[in-house]
Amino acid sequence: MMKLAPRIAALAMLMAVLPVAAQEQPAKSEAVGPEQQEKLIAGVEPALVIVEYTLQFDKGEAPTGAGFGAKCPNCGQYHGNGAGEVVKEERPQELAGYLIDEKKVLVQDPQTHPRFVKSIAVRRFDRSGKLTETVNAKVSAYAKNSNAVILELDAAMPGAKAPTFDATAKGGLSYVALQQNGGRWGAGVHSLGGSFNVLGNKKMVGGGLGIAVNKEGIVAGVVADGDLPADGSWKGSPLKWALLEAGEMEKTLKSTEALAQGTIVRVTLNFRSPRNKETNSYRGGGGEDSTVQHVLGLIVDKNRVVVLTELKPTVTARLERIRVFTEPPIDAKFAGSLTDFGAFVATLEKPAAASIELSGKAIEELVGVASPSATINLQGEKRVVYLQPRRIADLNKGWRRNLYPEVVGDSTGLFMFDSDGALAAFPMVKREKASTAERWGSDRAVFSPSTLLAPVLADLKSNIDTNNVPLSEEAENRLAWIGVELQGLNQELARANNVSDLTSDGDTGALVTLVHPDSPAGKAGVEAGWVLLRINAEGEPKPIEVKVEQEYGYGRTFPWDRLDQVSEEYFDQIPTPWPALETPLVRTLTDLGFGKKYTAEFFTDGKVVKKDFVVTEGPAHYFSAPKYKHVGLGITLRDMTYEVREYLKKKPDDVGVIISKIEKGSKGSTSGLKPYELITHVNDKPVKNVKDFEEVTKGQNEMRFTIKRMTRGRIVKVTLAAATTQGAATKAAGEGAVEAPAEPITK
Repeated sequence: MMKLAPRIAALAMLMAVLPVAAQEQPAKSEAVGPEQQEKLIAGVEPALVIVEYTLQFDKGEAPTGAGFGAKCPNCGQYHGNGAGEVVKEERPQELAGYLIDEKKVLVQDPQTHPRFVKSIAVRRFDRSGKLTETVNAKVSAYAKNSNAVILELDAAMPGAKAPTFDATAKGGLSYVALQQNGGRWGAGVHSLGGSFNVLGNKKMVGGGLGIAVNKEGIVAGVVADGDLPADGSWKGSPLKWALLEAGEMEKTLKSTEALAQGTIVRVTLNFRSPRNKETNSYRGGGGEDSTVQHVLGLIVDKNRVVVLTELKPTVTARLERIRVFTEPPIDAKFAGSLTDFGAFVATLEKPAAASIELSGKAIEELVGVASPSATINLQGEKRVVYLQPRRIADLNKGWRRNLYPEVVGDSTGLFMFDSDGALAAFPMVKREKASTAERWGSDRAVFSPSTLLAPVLADLKSNIDTNNVPLSEEAENRLAWIGVELQGLNQELARANNVSDLTSDGDTGALVTLVHPDSPAGKAGVEAGWVLLRINAEGEPKPIEVKVEQEYGYGRTFPWDRLDQVSEEYFDQIPTPWPALETPLVRTLTDLGFGKKYTAEFFTDGKVVKKDFVVTEGPAHYFSAPKYKHVGLGITLRDMTYEVREYLKKKPDDVGVIISKIEKGSKGSTSGLKPYELITHVNDKPVKNVKDFEEVTKGQNEMRFTIKRMTRGRIVKVTLAAATTQGAATKAAGEGAVEAPAEPITK
């Protein structure tokens, strides 16, 4: 039955203009005075009971459950009231219950996993607050379509008596409910059917949780939901409701476990090691440097798996292996990242033994229904599964007006199935657009209906991001290029450039300090002195505000004069002297995808100027430049790229290669070479690039390097062992390491 509290206002407006047949109008409660209300309570008081759930922690986890939470009137979300706290306070969690047969009690479905429930006991309500004798109980049945379970008592409860239910009870109805006030239990009378709601083809009246009676005290039934069918089909004994016996539910859960075992599986992802830490470039958060991830995957047909993890393009670029842990494990090949969801599809190299069916039922049909569910989480490589019935409490409108199910309690790792055993809802991250993505990442897993995924898989080609794919190590470092250097604004700069109102008083926006002539910006006529305000890209829901963050480390003031004082163990931690090209703006443009159209807004001469661009791959930069490792020297060198030449004030035809890495204890280190120095000549021969360096050092055991450190020059002489220069592998005396000849490294 539907929970419609958030929609009542809108439905009331609808009903004001819709004609409703007289026979469809609910019977309204007739006003009764305090004395008559007291009689109504007294008439059903023997059926009022308090259900005590004695809870416990399990494996260090605190108990949770729907019966211990309520919908927040402020945010509209469901919050628990700290079920774990009652354990610490050494008391049971109490819920209102209603005796419906000599040994049967109806209570709200707490949806607490049995591992957290130590015992269930029931005691008769006593208006004086006296703790009456308890009787142990266990779950007997689940109401299929109402938020309730039926408990069976071990014995009849002294002094308690179930009412006689009369589904034909006439007249306006009220309901008597147990409720806590100031920590004490009391009984109250509430109006039933005071509102009439229409949603689709359903007509409902406002309800609650309690025993429904007319003014004569005749019991019509028990209400267990906030909204009830207007046709009165809920009336009569709850034992006549659609019920699922506890034994049947147990069988259903075992079937669910067997299905999930082979179709919701662990997937291990192996990644190439991230690029060397010789960088001061912008990097986002979210464990982007990991080389192994264990995540969950859905085998949606015998040849495909949907891997439920959101990988940013920088991480997907390093993906090397996908292993799906069915029985036996199967390797898979990357097929495509989903454009709108935090998942990717992979093709199994061998057919799986089983696959999961995605439910085609509208998620509205499952609201309030006791549904077999599996909570599946990975703890390292171990897959941990807990099964229990769960219910969708309500629906919320979300992305592109889709309806998302909401459950009370934690939905992390929750996979919910319909009555046919098809997957109805599961946690899936909504992939953030480049314009809305959080820099440091966030846990945005949303409990999503399977009906969102099915059409995507049916037309995968139209729903994949061609920019978010595995790449070679060479292509991994590619960056978008607009061709400008930027200086971040502040309050003073914003006011001086008359853009305070366009940049939130300098909080956003950047001053263009340099435009590369052959860049997209240069060709578009952008000039130094303009202010870049924001970017509007196709398919993005909001503008991308430009922010330039201050360089960390040395920034532009590199301590060249103190480089000789730096110990070799810190060489890898020295940031590059030139500014990082991988700024947040460049990273965002790269993540938009090459070929994506966007418009940049600039401010100049008192007006906003818009320039249209296409995300273009930039020229080679320092971290994507060709490099070469000389094993004998223990150094790695890179070609000079445009930003390096700009910083060192070198012309395109000037010679030299950059020392990008020096290994600790290597010949290069002991000879006095330092990171970011320029080697211009070897044995008086000029070297324009790393290929030249490789050629002139091949077979040489005595080398003389001409070194440039900015404007200062010097000569460094190095002598190597003959075996190293000849390329023969030699084993150092007393050591286990083997020294190999110099060899190139692809960029």
